[in-house]
Amino acid sequence: MQACLLLYVTLCDHCEIKMNGDSSSSKVRKLPLQYLKQITNNFSDKLVLGTGGFGVVYKGVQPNGRIVAVKKLLHSKPSSLEQFENEVDLLMRLEHPNIVRLVGYCYEIQNEHVPYNGKYVFAGETESLLCLEYLPNGSLDRFLSDPDEFSRFDWHTCYQIIEGTCNGLQYLHEQTNGPIIHLDLKPANILLGDVLVPKITDFGLSRLLDREQTICTMMVTGTLGYMPPEYLQGILTPMSDIFSLGVIILEIVTGERKYPDDISTSSEEFVELELKKWRNALQKKPGYTSLEIDCHQVKRCIQIGLACMNPLRAKRPTITQIIKMLQALEGTDCNISNEVISPAAQVRSLKQLVNSKLLLLQHFAVHQKINEFSHQLRKYTNMC
Repeated sequence: MQACLLLYVTLCDHCEIKMNGDSSSSKVRKLPLQYLKQITNNFSDKLVLGTGGFGVVYKGVQPNGRIVAVKKLLHSKPSSLEQFENEVDLLMRLEHPNIVRLVGYCYEIQNEHVPYNGKYVFAGETESLLCLEYLPNGSLDRFLSDPDEFSRFDWHTCYQIIEGTCNGLQYLHEQTNGPIIHLDLKPANILLGDVLVPKITDFGLSRLLDREQTICTMMVTGTLGYMPPEYLQGILTPMSDIFSLGVIILEIVTGERKYPDDISTSSEEFVELELKKWRNALQKKPGYTSLEIDCHQVKRCIQIGLACMNPLRAKRPTITQIIKMLQALEGTDCNISNEVISPAAQVRSLKQLVNSKLLLLQHFAVHQKINEFSHQLRKYTNMC
């Protein structure tokens, strides 16, 4: 029987947090705001781990010394509460070594006496927080943004991160109730543990799909450079995540946060160029004995990344096919677009598409106003 480490932290008689060891999931608890203030030193700037459009993540030190990450959400957008509820709901369902673990959550409305129109009134301020497992190495983005940090990665580490991310995504896409699509998969949302095991995080934008596995929406949110072309048309499928995964794989292999936007080579030339770089780097290591095996892995990963980034979503591989490709159980030379398009080039093309759609919307708005004015004018003329 596997031993489990149980951690008890008692804030008051009616509040108890139980958290198992890393090998099994914990029961998610509702946590008092006061407790989260206590372990983050009242949300001290000195304990900030990261910031973003969603809010701020703090390092929380519990009374027994165990560390957690406390994500304090901003309510600056109308969708903030919906994203919070969505993330809590999804994380409570999920349990996988490559998915960040939810420890607890807090949702409280604090009544404060504030000035309003020359007098003081009571107003409610909503506080929404997530308590998550702490991963000491931060995000993959940190390593890709700093060449000195990335130099710590040998090929085995790169492959471990690629493989772990794929395993986490497979778990999401193969849920029994229907696939969960992340919709904001990027290096900043891949956290790295003690031995650089990757864990997917930030499920605020994620969706649980029905059996049809397609959503059409007018709400387009995400990160340019990782969004597939069809996303701006409001089409969401598991293939949206596959495109993002392809960009991440190529960024890991090339070691570039945004790999160069001056790529004009064919996909075959791009594969050979990157493979040559890795071969030269691996050959310099004294006593290296798995050169050919690792070079095959490098080539396979580049080909998978390119296949994932096919502009036609129907030609992208599923996550199950990707896992088989990584294990060399399936070929990787199919459905690779002839030309390599970098994320920077995609950003330019997506921005052009956005601008054209905005112009189209403006055109329709003006046209509608003209029609309304004409209608009012005819009505006024008839009255006269």
